[in-house]
Amino acid sequence: MSWIRGGRLVAAAGAFVVFWCPTAVADPGSPSYLQGKQAIDDQVQQHHVQFPAGTNWQDYCQEELRNVLKSGKVARVDSPPDFIAGCSDEGRALASQ
Repeated sequence: MSWIRGGRLVAAAGAFVVFWCPTAVADPGSPSYLQGKQAIDDQVQQHHVQFPAGTNWQDYCQEELRNVLKSGKVARVDSPPDFIAGCSDEGRALASQ
């Protein structure tokens, strides 16, 4: 019976990683990842948004995903974790420049 509990623990840990660390499993070549990168680029280029050093990219990019879907800028995102990872990666890169 202890192997069942161990299996549950492994499953729970895997779910935690996927939920809290989407970049760990993100596909940088996926359309959703590229949509996330484009969304953050648009914020910087079109709206001149600047990000402080302590920006919480996970929260910001989740909100950005909601905004682009609600506004219709993006009709569909196949993988929200990939979108958030692309947005976060690009945001960090832009903020470090």
